[in-house]
Amino acid sequence: MATKTTLRAEIRARRRGRRAFPGTSIGARSSDTDQAPLPVRHRAEAEAIAFQVRALASSMGSVALPALFVPTPLEPDLSLTLGLFPRALLPVLVDEAGVALSGPRWGLWEAGQALVMPGRPPAQPSGEALASEALARADLILVPALAGGLDGTRLGQGGGWYDRTLPHRCPTAPVVAVIFDDEVLEPGQIPLEAHDVPIDAIITPTRTIRVTKP
Repeated sequence: MATKTTLRAEIRARRRGRRAFPGTSIGARSSDTDQAPLPVRHRAEAEAIAFQVRALASSMGSVALPALFVPTPLEPDLSLTLGLFPRALLPVLVDEAGVALSGPRWGLWEAGQALVMPGRPPAQPSGEALASEALARADLILVPALAGGLDGTRLGQGGGWYDRTLPHRCPTAPVVAVIFDDEVLEPGQIPLEAHDVPIDAIITPTRTIRVTKP
């Protein structure tokens, strides 16, 4: 089994290559930018992921408050996903001066509200930063990842942000990793550590996968 450090290096290199490959970056149409709260970097990808998220939310009956994330340029394009919901919780990483916060915080975004970038990307909601415990209000939680295992394991960036906030989730809220198709790994390929919170499903641009936890 590869270490998490090795896996992260391999997947980050693939992501850089994917985004650098000519023709992969598809600009937004004017109709997209009129409706999307985020710039649409890769339209076909963004539409495909939004389709998967919409279908998952519909299968749940209703989603009153999802916890989403603003993707970095190397992550799957969720720019059209945010517009599916009237409001959402989004990570808040820095204060108004751009200084990193000491622990996980959330911001409540509502339709029509602009996102701000007081520090480096990603953008975040303005206004009051909510404590990590605010995640308990979410009934669907989308999380970034570098890879997701079919056994429910998740390979994060290594900073532990989600490891610290996910324990506050509502037990009935599914945790869903959003990754690329080639980042779906077989059971046992991602090392499992005691603090790791398992995922319930994986969304890629082409499919939604319900995982089987040990």
